Amino acid sequence: MKQKRNLTSAAFIVMSSIVISRITGYFRVMLIPNKLTEKVVADSYIMAFKMTDLMYNLLVGGAIAAALIPVLTGYLERGEEEEGWKAVGTFINVVCLSMVFICVVGIIFAPKFVPLIARGFDEEGIKLTVRLTRILFPSVSFIMLAGLTNGVLNSYQRFAASSYGPVIYNIGSIMSLFFLSRYSVELVAFGVMLSSFVYFLFQLSFAVRNLKYYRFRIYLRHPGFKRLFNLAVPSLLSSTINQVNVIISAMFVTLFRSPGSVNAFNMADTTWQMPYGIFAQGIGIAILPTMSARYAVGDVKDYKDILNKGLKSILLLSIPSAAGLVVLSEPVIRTIFQWSKGFYPEYVTLASRILVFFSVALITQSIVATMSRAFYAVNDTKSPLYVGAGTILMNLAICYLFYRYTSLGVEGMALAYSITSTINAFILIFILNKKVDSINLKSFCVFLLKTFLASGIMGLAVFLLSNVMDFNTASKFLQVLYLIAAISVGALIYFATVLVLKVDEAVYMYETIRLRVKKLMKKN
Repeated sequence: MKQKRNLTSAAFIVMSSIVISRITGYFRVMLIPNKLTEKVVADSYIMAFKMTDLMYNLLVGGAIAAALIPVLTGYLERGEEEEGWKAVGTFINVVCLSMVFICVVGIIFAPKFVPLIARGFDEEGIKLTVRLTRILFPSVSFIMLAGLTNGVLNSYQRFAASSYGPVIYNIGSIMSLFFLSRYSVELVAFGVMLSSFVYFLFQLSFAVRNLKYYRFRIYLRHPGFKRLFNLAVPSLLSSTINQVNVIISAMFVTLFRSPGSVNAFNMADTTWQMPYGIFAQGIGIAILPTMSARYAVGDVKDYKDILNKGLKSILLLSIPSAAGLVVLSEPVIRTIFQWSKGFYPEYVTLASRILVFFSVALITQSIVATMSRAFYAVNDTKSPLYVGAGTILMNLAICYLFYRYTSLGVEGMALAYSITSTINAFILIFILNKKVDSINLKSFCVFLLKTFLASGIMGLAVFLLSNVMDFNTASKFLQVLYLIAAISVGALIYFATVLVLKVDEAVYMYETIRLRVKKLMKKN
């Protein structure tokens, strides 16, 4: 029970920080269509961001989750911290040197690879995207260093210290868009790059006391490094899969040659990623070190118990969120993105339709993220890689079919992503179940049935309620008020229903919140 409480506390800390990070991240994205009012400029800025994000994921994104945390956690559990740092320090040094090389190559060859991805852009759009990509590339270095620092802090289970850094980066990016967009988009990109440097320094200030055994030395023959490297290489590749699929979708979006479509696609993508990041990433980050520690000492039963509880907790929140996005797609887009006269009204219609097709991915990608961490915890990084590589080809094929043979338009690219994510989730569950019999399928299916039933009841109620609300009002205050009211009523109906249906995770969540409130009241 104590371990469960600690896990819940860790998840709460991470989730609360991600909520703040996602809110500030939302403001960063919201300012794009409101401050960069030329459609070509906004589309180029977004594509440059997507390409530098891919480089970040390629360099270090998967290494943190799949290699550094389980390996360092294992050494800490066995009381071999100094020896562990020889392996981890070597890994960090090798990644940093590789990063410098790749960033230099990326800056030099941006004019070669940008036209391959932004295929539907005109010459002006291509040139601007190249300039912005070159400016943003150094930020990959700083975000990578901050990410490695976060991995160290998470290994020491210092979740609070590692969780709030991205907020600093988002605030810097917001200030850049707000104050520098009136001059040029290039200045905005410079401001964002500087924000990433401040983000790294902020994270480093917390991690200094955990770096006492770090040395700028390379022990390539250290058995721990070899093990870490064998884990990291496939995970470095598998970590890029989601980003590659997003870029594939964005590439096909540019082929429709409709200025602003990339921006609308990005709005919808950002919207579903908000609850995904809060629930799937928040709980997932918290359970990975614990799962890794349990498996490292041979406690497979506890590992499976943590995985099942974590996955159900994530889906308990992700499924109703997806239902809410379907029912409230247009009010959500209008309320959270349309804040100025420079915002094009057609963005609302297109982005809301795209969001409906993305909503399935909120559920299935939550499963993919959790199952991938479950594989990482048992030191298997190859399975998610092989499955993910297959989904890239699948996504490419489905996007092409939808683009070439259907009239779905830009929305079809979101549907292709959701289909690919769903297949990915089912395959990962099947493989892990074969490996460690991880998921109790009967219990899991009963849980899903109850959760979908409760989400359906909630969705119907919110749909009826939204029909009597005037979301088209010119008053932004009323738009926000109506949206908060609709979400609040939906949340109350949903949680009341899952409690009546006796969903264990909901009951436990309710008891945890009740006890926390009771303690706070006693203190006051």
